[in-house]
Amino acid sequence: MSYSIPTSELSLSDTKAFRGSSVEAGIARALRLAIASDRTELVVFEALPLTNMGAALYTTEQYVSGAPAATGWMVSGDGAGVGTVPVGQVLIFYKAANASAVVPPLLIACRFRIGATGSSTLAVFQVQLAIENKLESDVYFTEPVVYDPQDRLFIQVYATAAGAAENFSFGCFVVSRLGPEIS
Repeated sequence: MSYSIPTSELSLSDTKAFRGSSVEAGIARALRLAIASDRTELVVFEALPLTNMGAALYTTEQYVSGAPAATGWMVSGDGAGVGTVPVGQVLIFYKAANASAVVPPLLIACRFRIGATGSSTLAVFQVQLAIENKLESDVYFTEPVVYDPQDRLFIQVYATAAGAAENFSFGCFVVSRLGPEIS
């Protein structure tokens, strides 16, 4: 069962454990997919939206949503499309945040789907209760959301009304073989 936990309810040990288990899930997946023969050939780093998720989803290296046109689900990024995980990489989403100054925030949930049309849902996280009072902007996921190389990233956020773009961002690790990006 996947759900979000506000950072105010987590200790430093808890957040380290969430991040560590997310990294381990990504490494395990990369090894199962034979991206590397052992973990010493892998590197883990924080994702960059444009570089690691594609220009169709994000147009810069900053997590910014498009402006909501109405109430309902919309693409999470400002590119208004579907991203693609680069060859040889695994993406692991472990947290979300809405750092916008808007109170209450318009974007209150996120949904991770897969495929060009989002035909399958991997996870849905409601974050409204945790972030609406803006005492904190981020939540951790009880289970990481893992995407494989070449998976189509159909990531959505839920808007409560039409309005301006917000900074709805994700904590996301990349597991990659040493060499192409980092050696």
